[in-house]
Amino acid sequence: MKQILVVLILAAAGVLAPAQSGKAQKAAPKAKAAAPAAVTVPRDAEKIGEGLWRAKDPQGKVWIYKRTPFGLIRYEEERAEQPVSAGQAAVRVREAGPDRVVFERKTPFGAKTWTKAPAELDEEERQALEEWRKSAKK
Repeated sequence: MKQILVVLILAAAGVLAPAQSGKAQKAAPKAKAAAPAAVTVPRDAEKIGEGLWRAKDPQGKVWIYKRTPFGLIRYEEERAEQPVSAGQAAVRVREAGPDRVVFERKTPFGAKTWTKAPAELDEEERQALEEWRKSAKK
């Protein structure tokens, strides 16, 4: 047991000895990582909202600049598709007997399915049912 204790003490002294000696050790200079360029709103940017600007770069890309609690951010403007109105939404229809109609619509979260009696249909559902019946007759 004493031998282990002696070895540990000598090992600790050996590790600490260079640090305690008067010789200054030169550390290798650390290379600094290049800091990303700060994002700034261009002078020709169009203000489109509170803390929101739109600008075109020389390559023709349109960028959105937004002020956030964490600083100014920049992202490329996406060309959003026109929103689908209620009448244009893709709805699948099928009849489940004489008194039930089943509707199904695809959503970003999966398919949404619901069943209604023909007397309870709203305008959109009634229109989808009529279109389905017309296409079924062909």
